[in-house]
Amino acid sequence: MNVRYSKELSQAFVIGSSELEEVVALLEEHIGEVYIRVKCSDDLSRDFETVEELIAYRNPKSKEIMRIYLSALSDDYPKSAGMTFVHSTWSGILIDLKGPEDTVSRLKEEILDVIAGIRPWYNVVSYSKVAIISGFIFGLIGTSWIPLVLGYEVEDTDLITVLRDMLPIFLLAVITWVPFWFLLDKLYKYLFPQAIFLISQGKSRFRTLEKVRWGIVIAFFVSFTAGLVLLIL
Repeated sequence: MNVRYSKELSQAFVIGSSELEEVVALLEEHIGEVYIRVKCSDDLSRDFETVEELIAYRNPKSKEIMRIYLSALSDDYPKSAGMTFVHSTWSGILIDLKGPEDTVSRLKEEILDVIAGIRPWYNVVSYSKVAIISGFIFGLIGTSWIPLVLGYEVEDTDLITVLRDMLPIFLLAVITWVPFWFLLDKLYKYLFPQAIFLISQGKSRFRTLEKVRWGIVIAFFVSFTAGLVLLIL
């Protein structure tokens, strides 16, 4: 019986030469010859004959790898597989496997084992969670402060009057928040990218970014938390 496994994993990942070699070896073992295509930041797609050729790619910033497509077909076409590693906010890794049930099941488990090992430490704080939590905090703080700014004793004022007078201040708060959110969005995507390809020059870019994350961002939050705790105590 033939089956199909199709999955989109919206996780962040850091993938290097050893993981790419492992994935390609699994596809070759269970399916057949693997074809490799890469989409780069210069809007060009590049084909590579082997995974070794891909690993040797210089990966400069001007032609940085944004996606890696791996596809495999068996000689008589009953089995096929496709994997895509995507540098995107909402998508991470796409998997599509077709063939006999025992083959697909084994390949699925082995591939997922590799993928589990390429999640970065910051994957627990996904982009969607940051957006939801920051939006919630902003809404909570904004709505709680507006009556205080207006000087209302809410229980002594009718609701319609409060809402009418709150509207201009709320709109002003939203307008003020938009550029701040835009900058926060850019900063988050820079510091915690969805995809990192540790190929050639990508390794040095990753090391630099790790120093920034641990030396500045993490240190700031640790200091801020410690100060907050001392203030409370």
